[in-house]
Amino acid sequence: MKKITLVSCLLIVIALLVSSRWATAVDAPPQDTLPTADTSLAVALSVQDMVNQSDVIAIGNCVETKSVWVDRSLVTLATVSVTENLKGTETSNITVALPGGVDANRKIPVAMTYPGAPQMTPGENVFLFLTASDEVPGSYTVAGFSQGKFSIVTDEDGQQAVSRDLRQTSLKSNNGIHRGSNNTIPLDTLKNEVRGYLKNQ
Repeated sequence: MKKITLVSCLLIVIALLVSSRWATAVDAPPQDTLPTADTSLAVALSVQDMVNQSDVIAIGNCVETKSVWVDRSLVTLATVSVTENLKGTETSNITVALPGGVDANRKIPVAMTYPGAPQMTPGENVFLFLTASDEVPGSYTVAGFSQGKFSIVTDEDGQQAVSRDLRQTSLKSNNGIHRGSNNTIPLDTLKNEVRGYLKNQ
């Protein structure tokens, strides 16, 4: 009888330990933080910072994407047909190198992804802040990791707006590190802000 009581007590203790472990494991992280595996860290940039750092600021349409190997990393090259150039050399097409990609030509397909990395899809209209790429000659990278890539969308009133989702990007500023947000503003508002900063350069 004593053995049965002892075994029962031990089972209850083990059950309590396991349940308390589960309880602590499912606690949700605070809303303004994400596990490091789910975010990428970038220095927070204002629109003025991006204007100053960019070699090219352009509005256009993504017409094609393809993945290529650069050393041991996959990179997606997006071809953008430029409809309006706000800064940099006038050109009809630019190539934007985006981190990550898919190589489906291997026996076992390989994909590389980076949380919060800028992405483009064919047919997407974009507003881009770009810097010359060191990795892929003749191409550009998005300023501030993903901060310099805006999607051009139509809002509820039928007006053109720019949308940017930085929820998978941790932004470092003088006030510490915080998670980015998802925001939408009128296209003309961003264009006028950019033109104002360009006048002062």
